[in-house]
Amino acid sequence: MRTTLIRNLGTALTVLALPVMASAQTMGAERVDEVRREASGHVGPLYFTPQVLLKELGVDSNVFNAAGEPKSDFTFTVGPRADAWIPVARRALFQVRAATDLVWYANYATERSIDPQFLGRAEIYIRRITLFAEGEYVNTRERLNYEVDARARHVENNATAGLAVRLTPKFSVEVAGRIDETRFNADEEFDGVRLQRTLDHKATGYSVAARHRVTPLTTVVVRYERIDDEFRLSPLRDSRSVRVMPGVEFKPRALIKGSAYVGYRRFTPSAADVLPEFSGLVGQLGLSYTLLGSTTFGVSFARDLTYSYDEVRPFFVNMWTGLSVRRALGRRFDALVSADRHVYDYRDLVARPTVDLVRDPRIDTIWNYAGSLGYRIGNGRIGFGVSYWERESTTFILRDYDNLRFGTTVTYGF
Repeated sequence: MRTTLIRNLGTALTVLALPVMASAQTMGAERVDEVRREASGHVGPLYFTPQVLLKELGVDSNVFNAAGEPKSDFTFTVGPRADAWIPVARRALFQVRAATDLVWYANYATERSIDPQFLGRAEIYIRRITLFAEGEYVNTRERLNYEVDARARHVENNATAGLAVRLTPKFSVEVAGRIDETRFNADEEFDGVRLQRTLDHKATGYSVAARHRVTPLTTVVVRYERIDDEFRLSPLRDSRSVRVMPGVEFKPRALIKGSAYVGYRRFTPSAADVLPEFSGLVGQLGLSYTLLGSTTFGVSFARDLTYSYDEVRPFFVNMWTGLSVRRALGRRFDALVSADRHVYDYRDLVARPTVDLVRDPRIDTIWNYAGSLGYRIGNGRIGFGVSYWERESTTFILRDYDNLRFGTTVTYGF
C-alpha cells in the first residue's frame, strides 16, 4: 500500500508540473540576485561571506547550573563561520556553510569543547519548479535545552529533500521529506541516566505546505506534517505525530516582520499502555515591529512537545514566551533588553496496576532576563551585556538554580 501511495504521489506531481513548466518565469531569479547583492565578496563564480563571532567573553557565575554551591569561571566562546554560494546563471544555486564554536573555560577544562558544524544545500530552478536538497552535520557539547544541565557530546545529522511548485503567480505548493537523527556518546550521563538510552532517536517524516501571497509582503501558509520517532535503545518511546499549522509570513520590508504559526498536534505512542497520548495546541511565533525607525519591539511564543531524558517522565510540553525591546541611540549605539519564560510541563508514564507511579506533577519554570549596550563598527557590533537565569521546579528542590553571566560579545563580517 505504501509503495502504491508513493508511486501515485509521484505521478500526480509529474502531471501537475507539466503545464507549470511552460511558464517563462524563473523561481530562482530573486534568490540568486539576493546572494549576489548581499555576499561580501566573490572570486569568479564563487560568492562568500566570512564572519567571526565572539559569542561570549566574560564570567559564568554557575558553570554547572548547580543548586548548591555554584562554581564560577572566566569563559569565552569564539565562532568563526563562512558561507559560500555558487550560482549557475539563474538555474541553480549551491551553498556550503562551515562553522565551529570554540568554547574555553579558564579553570574547568571538562567544559571546554570544539563544536564543528557543516551545511550543504542545492536548489535547481526549472521555470516555476524548485528542486531542493539540504544536509546538515553538527557535532557539539552545547546543552540541548534548559532541562539537561550537562554539556554532553552528541551528533546531529539532518537531511531534507523536496520540491516547490508555483501554480499561479500568488499560489505555490511545497512537498518535502526529512530525516533527523541524534546520537549521544555512550559515556554521557546526567542525573544518573545514560542519555544515549533515552534521547538517541531518529525522526522521519514529510510535510506539505500551501502558500498564498496575499500582498507582496504577506503570505498565508497552511502546513501539514507527519513525523515518526524511533528510539533504537528505548523502543517503548516510539511514536507518530501529525501536526497541522496554519500561519502567516511577513517579509523584512513589511511593517510587522517575522512569522506566526498556531495549530494542532496529535501525538500517538506505539506503546499506548506505557506512554500517554497528547493532543492540543502547538505554535511558533516570532514577530517584530519598528516604531519611528529607532525602537523595535519583539514578541516570541512557542508551544510543542519535547522528549525528556527522564525515564519515568518521557516528555514535557514546552511553552516559551518572550519580549524584547531594542532602541537605537544615535547612528552607532543601541540598547537591548529582553525577558523570556519557559514552562516545562512533564507527563508521567501511564500507570500500570502492579506499579505505583503516583507522584506530584512536575513543572519546571525558567526565567531569563538580559540587557546589552552595543556599538556598531563597520560590518560588526561590539556589545557588553548581562543575563540572569533562574529555574524553579515543583518537585525537585535540587533542580532550582540561578546564574548570572556578564561580558562582551563581538560580531564582525569581512
